[in-house]
Amino acid sequence: MKTAVLLDVSAIMYRAFYANMNFKTKTEPTGAVYGFTNSILAIINEFKPDFIGAAFDVSRASLKRSEIYAEYKAQRAAAPEDLIRQIPRIEELLDAFNITKFKIDGFEADDVLGTLAKYLSKQGVKVFVITGDKDLAQIIDKNVNIALMGKGDGGGFKILSTDADVVKHLGVHASLVPDLFGLIGDSSDGIPGVRKIGVKKAVPMLERFGSLEGVYENLDKLTEIPGIGKSLVTNMIEDKDIAFLSKKLAQIETDIPIDLTLDELKYEADNSKLIKLFQTLEFKSLIKKMNLDVPEQKSSGQMDLFSQNFEQNEKVEKNFKIISKADELEKFSEAVIKEKKCYFYSTEIGAAFSTKKTDYYIHLENMKEDLESSLKAFFNSDIEFVSYNFKPILRKGFSIKNISFDAMIAFHLITSQTKEEIEAMAMSILGEDLRDYSQLFGKAAPSTIPPEEYGKFLCGRSEAVRNSYEDLKQLMEKDNLTEVFNRIEMPLIEILASMENIGIKIDVDYFRQYGKELEKSIEELKKTIFEMAGEEFNLNSPKQLSEVLFFKLNLNPVKKTKTGLSTSVEVLEELRDQGVEIVKYILEYRKLTKLKTTYVDTLPELADSNHRVHTTLNQTGTATGRLSSSNPNLQNIPAKTEEGLKIREGFVAKEGCVLLGIDYSQIELRVLTQFSKEPNLITAYEKDEDLHDLTAKKIFQLGENESVSREQRTIAKIVNFSIIYGKTGFGLAQELKISQKDANEYIKRYFEQYPLVKELEKETIRFAEENGYVETYFKRRRIIEGINSKNNTVKKQAERMAVNTVIQGSAAEIIKKAMIDIYKIIKDKNDIKLLLQVHDELIFEIEENKVKEYRTLLENIMENSVAFDLVKLKVNGSSGKNWAEAK
Repeated sequence: MKTAVLLDVSAIMYRAFYANMNFKTKTEPTGAVYGFTNSILAIINEFKPDFIGAAFDVSRASLKRSEIYAEYKAQRAAAPEDLIRQIPRIEELLDAFNITKFKIDGFEADDVLGTLAKYLSKQGVKVFVITGDKDLAQIIDKNVNIALMGKGDGGGFKILSTDADVVKHLGVHASLVPDLFGLIGDSSDGIPGVRKIGVKKAVPMLERFGSLEGVYENLDKLTEIPGIGKSLVTNMIEDKDIAFLSKKLAQIETDIPIDLTLDELKYEADNSKLIKLFQTLEFKSLIKKMNLDVPEQKSSGQMDLFSQNFEQNEKVEKNFKIISKADELEKFSEAVIKEKKCYFYSTEIGAAFSTKKTDYYIHLENMKEDLESSLKAFFNSDIEFVSYNFKPILRKGFSIKNISFDAMIAFHLITSQTKEEIEAMAMSILGEDLRDYSQLFGKAAPSTIPPEEYGKFLCGRSEAVRNSYEDLKQLMEKDNLTEVFNRIEMPLIEILASMENIGIKIDVDYFRQYGKELEKSIEELKKTIFEMAGEEFNLNSPKQLSEVLFFKLNLNPVKKTKTGLSTSVEVLEELRDQGVEIVKYILEYRKLTKLKTTYVDTLPELADSNHRVHTTLNQTGTATGRLSSSNPNLQNIPAKTEEGLKIREGFVAKEGCVLLGIDYSQIELRVLTQFSKEPNLITAYEKDEDLHDLTAKKIFQLGENESVSREQRTIAKIVNFSIIYGKTGFGLAQELKISQKDANEYIKRYFEQYPLVKELEKETIRFAEENGYVETYFKRRRIIEGINSKNNTVKKQAERMAVNTVIQGSAAEIIKKAMIDIYKIIKDKNDIKLLLQVHDELIFEIEENKVKEYRTLLENIMENSVAFDLVKLKVNGSSGKNWAEAK
């Protein structure tokens, strides 16, 4: 039996776009085309079709459904600019594959797909409609199947082939899908449905009465169905016309006049066209994957193309084995050692390994001692280990001799994406949908999942690591990212895992006592607020707070939202600045409550038996390259407020040790000086002048002998850093609570004092406009979305992002390089440990009698790990029994 695949272009295109948003050449975005290509290859490998057709949507204004119902799809946001720009390339791609395209005025892609599917079915062809749209389930017949992207077990496609499949998926028979949407509507398509009726109420109605018509013929019996009351019946009566209109809108056309023969749906890749397109779009990995650069294969036709070139991604039936004994692991390790490379994926529960023919799983929980010993020996063999996020296995106490390649970091560097989930990488690089944990196991804890099920889940990920390795390597090489990957990011993995494992000690009793103090202060604030408001209310309820402030006290509302009058921090701060006294106490209440719940109450609960807290340091959590901290976030503890310092007092050194904190002095301003080559900045640092005083004198036009006030220096400091963060006059005015005119004047005077800084900004923006990205000191790239947007707001935001990334990203790399150099020296020492990195600061725990010796060593490394030629890096250090003293 012949097989056909029908492509819902919009569905595939949107998924591809959002999975690869940061793929670009110098002149155009390419992510949607790249992902679309991978999807086509995956579809061909999965279904091996004889025929392919591709259906496109048309403009909403031309749809016949819009004539019936003006609001149909009216709420849908316009497609992103960068996606629209790629549609012609997607059409070009389909042409290169000789895949017939269908776009019919007045009809949606669903109608075209329905018509093509029924035509092919009558010809005795087995049809798979590739879509994400559940509405299409209504067209299923003996030959027509719906392949829902990303819904299959372990990823891939969920195939709906029978009426029973549709019932299981949607709750109703295929023929009743329009009736279902007549009742429940579809917000994504603007189909209204009946008010307050969802699937749980609609399905029993249709099961009992057989159709929408049957439901309306039996309105008097609806209340016999559990959960359906009189008010819902009233809605049914009032919305009858809407229900039948909704059903009509959801009905897919299957008889559009299309002049078609089977031969028109045959496809045959034109290698020369594909090579030309892929070269233009810089898809070197796809050229290699498809062997398109092999001369004898040009114009070799579809069978050669698809039978010979996709071995790496071709779906084959693989063996699955659970390794539970040491001798089984030893046999596995002997086989892998011959290959000299091991692909694996791990969590704290288990580790999965993929070879060409077999997937292996080791359950790490409650391992026998001999198996654990063998696994440790295996990880310390000479082979190269490739994984996606090495830290879970390192956090389990295993060390790996050769951490060769982390696919998570590679993907992050290539795309600038901050998503840590492997699903995003698999979709982007391989065009594969891996179902995430919650889709497969819901809210069940991993430890409760049977090892075989959990092992197969992890093996899908180790296979994705294996299949993506070469592509990721090539993409990094293409973008010159190998240096930052090998010199900065890969060596950092072991360091961060070590820091996370060691943790930092807290004084649990101190936090409990401080919690009581905060509770007392919070209660006093509540009492004051309630007295001023004249009533008690829930201070944590935005709605109740809004009613008190804007209705009872009759304050002028600053900002409206969809849900009412805003009580955000920004709104409250504006009211405070207007002199509204009650708001001052509300802001203080919010601040203390947040500190108490986020840190003071929570940290003791997160501490281990040794009273140490173990944060997670995320390498891919920011687009600039800065590390982020989570569970708990120790980088967000206020550094300079009284409450923030009191929280830091609770972080202490273990017995016999002290904490040493060393932080870079004005590192971002020094990076700015090096990059801009601004003489006035260089001179200031050479003379060790106070840069903020110098700027203050310029922007406040002070004489040489006039002194700078504390307030003027503070403003100058904010201006200095605002330039780095690309703040506009408007943003600076808001922060300083001054007029925009004054803020613009400060910025103008700043650039008069440091004109080459302005030139650096202009050059950075120009580079971003021409290339679509910017680079840091170590050639890390960040894709700058919207840098060439016609929307001025988007454009300006992208410009600020570009400038900030170059400076902040380079500063982040400097401290990472220092951490690497320091770790090489202290790695095996017991009298010193690196505990934390908080932006520009490193925190160490050191034996008391070694502090002076180590401080000199560490400061020297940090000041010289990266040698600038125009400005010297400088650090400040201090030590104490707690973090506040070491700041």
